Amino acid sequence: MRRCALFCALSLFAVLMLAPPVSARAEGPTALEILQKMDASISGYQDQEMDNLMTIVDVSGEQKTYEFTVRQKGERMRLIRFTTGELKGMAVLIEDRNRNYVYLPGYKRVRRVAAHNMSQPFAGSDFTQDDMATTKWADVCTPTIEREDEGYYYLSCPAKPEAKLNYARLAFKVDKKNFWECQVDYYDKDGKLVKVMENSDPFVFEGGLHRHRKVVLRDAITGHKTILDVKTFKVNQGFKDDQFTVRQLQWGK
Repeated sequence: MRRCALFCALSLFAVLMLAPPVSARAEGPTALEILQKMDASISGYQDQEMDNLMTIVDVSGEQKTYEFTVRQKGERMRLIRFTTGELKGMAVLIEDRNRNYVYLPGYKRVRRVAAHNMSQPFAGSDFTQDDMATTKWADVCTPTIEREDEGYYYLSCPAKPEAKLNYARLAFKVDKKNFWECQVDYYDKDGKLVKVMENSDPFVFEGGLHRHRKVVLRDAITGHKTILDVKTFKVNQGFKDDQFTVRQLQWGK
């Protein structure tokens, strides 16, 4: 009996030593791979075009609305053109995060957006100029997986110092099935939550294209918010590079 008990105890000890820790995460994509797949779900097309309605709601509840079109080629080049309201005719060209230009129809001039102005609001919204210019989060963040559940990955993403983001850290909620960006929390250098973005209303657009068609970005301190409604979504239309130039920014008004 003693020998049997000793043998059982040794066997159990061996099993416990060889077994993986209970806290070990099941094999799956790394944090960086998740973030890269999320980026690809947003920008992983040869080109794309969206018509949007933007509603800006101030702290008193007063609203302003604008319509604008976004054209994007590859992962970086982006052209935004306002088509209604007091901003009609204004256009923004994004060549990358460090080269942005704006066409002001009232002056009939193209101006480069200075680096110190990239933290300023985009057209009075809760998006900054830099938010609109950032198309690949994997380039500017160092992600880790905080946790996961049956449907989502939760990533903590401190900003890379060289990226010079307006935020010290971002937290992403990423859908496991499609690697969609479902929610983003933005934190400042003191760890304070400053903005929250929620993407909702998944929709099948013409051609079977799947995408969230509602985006709400809320200032976590003031309550000011911006609502984007995506009206149309098209991809791979064969946009040429010369459609994304400073010259075209003015000529294409």
